[in-house]
Formats: sequence, structure tokens, C-alpha cells
Amino acid sequence: MIRTVRGTGYVLVTGLAPATPSRVSGTVPSLARPLTGHRPGQRTARPGGRDAPGDVVASKRAGLPLDLTALGGAGGLGALERYSLKTLGVCSQASDQHFLVRARTRGALGADAARALAVLARRHTGGRVHLTTRQQVELHDVPAPEVPGLLDRLREVGLDTSSTCGHTVRGVTSCPDAGVSAEEPFDCTADAAQLTDSLLALGPDLNARLPQRLTIGVGGCARCRDQAKVSDIGLVSTLDDDGRPGYELWVGGSLGRSSPTLASRIVDFLPRERMLPAVHAVLEVFLAHGAYETPNRGRLKFLVARLGLARFTALVAEAEQATGRRPWPVPAALAPGPVSTASQTAPDGGWGTDVRPQTRAGLATVTATVPLGELSADALDALAAVAEADGDGVLRPTRDQNVVVRDVPVDRVAALRSTLSDVGLIVGAQHPARDVRACVGAPVCALAITPTQDLARTLWDLPALRRNSGLRVSLSGCPASCTRHQAADLGLAGNLVSIHGHRVPGYRVHLGGDLGRDRLGRVLGRVAADHVPALVEAVVAVWEEHRVGHESLADTIGRTGIGVVVSALRGLPALAWAPGGGDDGDGVRALPLATAGRAAGPAAS
Repeated sequence: MIRTVRGTGYVLVTGLAPATPSRVSGTVPSLARPLTGHRPGQRTARPGGRDAPGDVVASKRAGLPLDLTALGGAGGLGALERYSLKTLGVCSQASDQHFLVRARTRGALGADAARALAVLARRHTGGRVHLTTRQQVELHDVPAPEVPGLLDRLREVGLDTSSTCGHTVRGVTSCPDAGVSAEEPFDCTADAAQLTDSLLALGPDLNARLPQRLTIGVGGCARCRDQAKVSDIGLVSTLDDDGRPGYELWVGGSLGRSSPTLASRIVDFLPRERMLPAVHAVLEVFLAHGAYETPNRGRLKFLVARLGLARFTALVAEAEQATGRRPWPVPAALAPGPVSTASQTAPDGGWGTDVRPQTRAGLATVTATVPLGELSADALDALAAVAEADGDGVLRPTRDQNVVVRDVPVDRVAALRSTLSDVGLIVGAQHPARDVRACVGAPVCALAITPTQDLARTLWDLPALRRNSGLRVSLSGCPASCTRHQAADLGLAGNLVSIHGHRVPGYRVHLGGDLGRDRLGRVLGRVAADHVPALVEAVVAVWEEHRVGHESLADTIGRTGIGVVVSALRGLPALAWAPGGGDDGDGVRALPLATAGRAAGPAAS
């Protein structure tokens, strides 16, 4: 085994000197426990890239063992090692000889780093980069022998891969508009960076002890408040009655495979100086009481439900008495607060959701829509160029798999729009279907049941969606909800559907999600993959008929109920359909859509 602590977190290397730590000051944490009673090839890994829950727990108990030299060897990785590799951001694909590599951006990607990433994409993945809903970047189909060198090259350009997958504290997401938007109470960027540093400083020992992954979101705009509701830990920027900056603390949100749950607020106001000890107190409670031995019930939401919110809150308050005595960095000084942007001169095309005024007059924040989150290396180069020429030189990935460029002079917005259009990116409403979100799906993701990308491209060009640019469609290749399908107007979750006695790839259909109203999508039923476009066309037609004014689909479903959709679909030719929201197992009947019956109840919130 070769294991080296390097800077923030750890990276496995072969024969290379460790890089100089650049983000975390202080003592580097000790390595995970030494491996005992196990050799790499002793337990064979499951084929197809899926880790057995028992292997995950065994790997963590063994201290995350890994011999990186076995990665490209004839014997490959053992079951425990393959999970260990995941904690470094390297995930098995369906093909055991290719891997997905995920890197943390910290919500900002400098122009030079973006160009370097484009070079690596051309060298290792055919020039493709995927943007995730947690503001991270992925390279897919990386041949096994190339993984160690790629990890080092990513690290050299400031892209850390450690703790981006597996049971780790994932990347802390933050608002791409923080510091320049009047909607944000204050700039949370520095606080998010300090929180990231404090968690990564705990090193691989933490990854061996966590019961399950932890997701954390920071920000104060409406979208960030929504994000807090579906995060394990949500920090919503706010000001108290005296104008003091701080955070609301939310816990226990998750839209995962089972029991989709919205977070609960346990602290109304945390001064900025209490943010770090409070988050670490939640972490201590999770480590002490979480379901370590049963990963399928290991998320924080299950612990909150088991203990009860009052007991959990009391344990966090007790833990903070100890964490509060640790030495924490002083919060960074804040710039003056936001100002009104109402009187600013509008750019060509006007203001909108994709082109927003900044607090400094004459500047705009521009969102470039990246279709399905798939960036070509050429598009990444173009983004880097416009960020340097017309912005602040930084690309900011969003939770919607798009990219933000800030500090764009208002009179340069039209030129930027034209430049990005040449490489397939969209600024403004040039393409109506601009809110289709998709995970990578099979075969890239070993957990996916269905291949999502081809279907997502079909939906992107679907006439029903081209007519309705505001419709939010999310497509996940499995129930894990990487694209938050339960929070979309129309969400599709990959599953196996029983059709005429045969199990085929299909999707669970969710309608009417709206986090702003604390509403998760209701399960309409399940449909075979080949029938999804026809189903979406039909559902949108029903919405168009019944909506009032500019109602969203979620608003219409909230007003009319889901039954109106089922009733209106009865005149269609039969579609392969399995109604309701239960598991796709024994007892699920295959029924035509026209006789689906009444819809399932609302998802848990």
C-alpha cells in the first residue's frame, strides 16, 4: 500500500513526492488505521462496479485499504479497495477497466485551471467534462492505468478529488452570486471556504468513521434556501434584528433512494463565529449515533427521525459546548452589504434569470446554460476566454449544471452571448428547453439502472418542452436523486418496471415538486423507457389545458391534484405503465396508462 497525505485530504501516488499543502494550515491528520488480516486480492469485487453494503463497512473498518499498483493489473482491485478508491473521487463504472474521476471546484474554477481541465479531458476522456449538481466536475471513461497520473495532474491545477464520493463530507456548495447579488444578505464565500478547509483537515480518518455521506449547502438567495432543505446540513445566510450576519442551521434533508425528506431548522440564528463549531457539533453527533453498520439507513435524516428532532437538537447543543472550545479561524471581514439594482441600465436583451444586475452599477452576472451538464473541451476553453476578457477570470459552476461568469460589463453581454453560442452554450432564452437536468446514467455510473443521456437529449428537443421554457425537468438514472427529480416540475427516476410479466428499464414519474413551497413531487406512476417522450408530451398537454395564467406545472398540480392528469390520459393509446409509488418487486401489476387509476399520495416531507 502507498498512501500519502497531501494538502487538503489525501491522494494515492506511486513514486512521487507529496505536493506542498496549499489550503490547510496546522498539523496534517494521521493516516487511517493500518490494514490487518487482509490482502488486496482476498475478497473479490462485485462485477459491474457496484459495492456490496458489507464490503463498504468492511473497507472502512479496515482503514480504507488500497494498493494503487493493482488498479491496472490483471487481478484488479479487491472489493474493499474498490470502495477505498471511491473516497478519492475515483468511481468504478460498469466496465471494470474504466473509471469516473470527480474533482472538487470549491464553487470556482479559474481560467487557467479550466484550460488545464480541457487539456486533461482531451487526453483522457475524448474531450468531455460533466458538471454535477454539487458544483463538481467529472471525467468519464478514464482507463484504469491512467488514473494515478490523472489524479496528480488534477491536483497540480488545484482540483482536489479526495472526499468527493463514497461516505465522505462531499463538496460544500455555495451561491455563485454571493458578493455581487442584492438577493444575498452578505457574501458567504469565505465562510464556505473555511468550512471546507476545516472538514478536509480531518483527513482519511473521518472517511473511515462516517456512517454515510454528508452534503452541505451555504447561501442566502431563494435557490440556496431551497438547497438547504435537501441537504444533510444547510446554512442559510441571514441577518438578525441588529443587522448582524449569520446563518440559520437546517439538518436532515435528503432526496435519496428512500424516505425523501425536507430538512428541519434547528437554530434560527448562528453568528458567523459559531458556524464552524456548530457544523462540527452536528458531525460529532452523526459520528457518535449514526447507523454505521447499516449504510442503507445511514443518512443523517434517519438519525434525526430515530432520535426525534428535539433530542437531536439537544445533542448538537451539548456537542457544541465542546467544539466551541477548539481554536477556530476568525471569520473574514465582509464587504459592504448589497444595494438596490432597480435603476441600472439593462443590457441588450434585458435582465432575466440568465442575465442579472450586480450591486456594482454597469456589471452583470451571466449564466451560461450547459445542455445536460455536458461540456466539451472547446466550450470550456471558450468559457475561460470570455471569463478573462469580459469577466473576473473565474468560472463558477452552479447546482443546475450550468456556469456563471461575473463582472461582465453590460455592453459586453451581447458579444459574450454570441461567442458562447458558437460552442453550443446558451445565454438567455435562445433555446426554449433550457431546464432539462440529467445525471450521467448507465453505463458510466455503476449505480444507474437506466442510460439517461440519450433520453435527455430527446427531451431537450421535445416540442412540448420547446414550447415551455420554464418547465423544470430532472432525469435520474436510479432512485438516488442526483438531479433532485422529486423537486422538479416533472421528475423521472430510473427503475425496473414490470411490463406484461417482464421487467424492463423504465422510470418512476414524479409531478409537481416545488421546494419553495416545501412540496415534493407526487408519484404519478412508472413507465417503460421507450414511452417516456410520449408520456411527457401528454402530461405537458394536460398542464397547458388546465394552467391558469403563468402557473408552473407544480402550481397547477398543487391546485388541481394529480388526478386530473390521470383522468385526461385515459383517451390515449395504452402505454406500458405500473401505477403507484411502491417498490418494483413482486406484486406490481402491468397496466395500460388509460386504466392507471388514482395517483399515489404525496411524497414524505
